[in-house]
Amino acid sequence: MNRVCIEKATGKLIEMQSGGYEDEKLRDARLDTLRKNALNAGYEEADIEVKWVSDEELQPLMAALNQPTPEEIAAKETEALIQAKMREMAEAALIAEGKLVPEK
Repeated sequence: MNRVCIEKATGKLIEMQSGGYEDEKLRDARLDTLRKNALNAGYEEADIEVKWVSDEELQPLMAALNQPTPEEIAAKETEALIQAKMREMAEAALIAEGKLVPEK
């Protein structure tokens, strides 16, 4: 078993630790360590969840760490639009200067 701390609103994995489930007396204390770490990192208690998960439950949380955020996706899309517009403007200027033949 693994213990995780996730951000409730996004499901984002904040922290993960493995092992320690075998000692029933320390289970709550081990989860509390994750809670305290998140609070020390600036998260609000109402915004986090700590729990035990199996290896199978952990896999999608770990996979999501490699996924871009909505903000990162929006920034990449904006950059692509800027690059496309720059290319369009550059082609038009080169055609006007006679240095590029327009595509038909």
